[in-house]
Amino acid sequence: MSYATLGLTLAHRVRPLRSDWVDDPFDGLPALEFGPRAVLVRPVGPAIDASTASNIAGAVGEALTDRRGSVKRLLVDLSRIENPSSICVGLLLELARIASEHAVEPVLQANSGLLEILRMLQLDGRYTMVRSKKHLEGLLR
Repeated sequence: MSYATLGLTLAHRVRPLRSDWVDDPFDGLPALEFGPRAVLVRPVGPAIDASTASNIAGAVGEALTDRRGSVKRLLVDLSRIENPSSICVGLLLELARIASEHAVEPVLQANSGLLEILRMLQLDGRYTMVRSKKHLEGLLR
């Protein structure tokens, strides 16, 4: 690159980037697990963006419609979410709405920061709160 007015020539060499990063082929898709009477959704963190929230809500709605009558609980594991945002709170509201449409009990397991945000917004009453992953896994079985 040269700048004629300044009488200056800059040389720039491009080196190929090296990284150990491996793309997850299921990035953005929700991880759904099915138990005999429950559906568990476990989004990958550290945050949830709008497209991921839309994918999760659509997949959960479809799963509950396909298994109508056999599912009693919608289990939501947000323990991997480190940066809760308004999109995350909106997703929780949407999942609670979907659960009530299908007469399913919503159960939430999240880190203490997100639980505190839900308490401040007075949204913690929409979910049964579970503190440990073991208890959540037990509800799936």
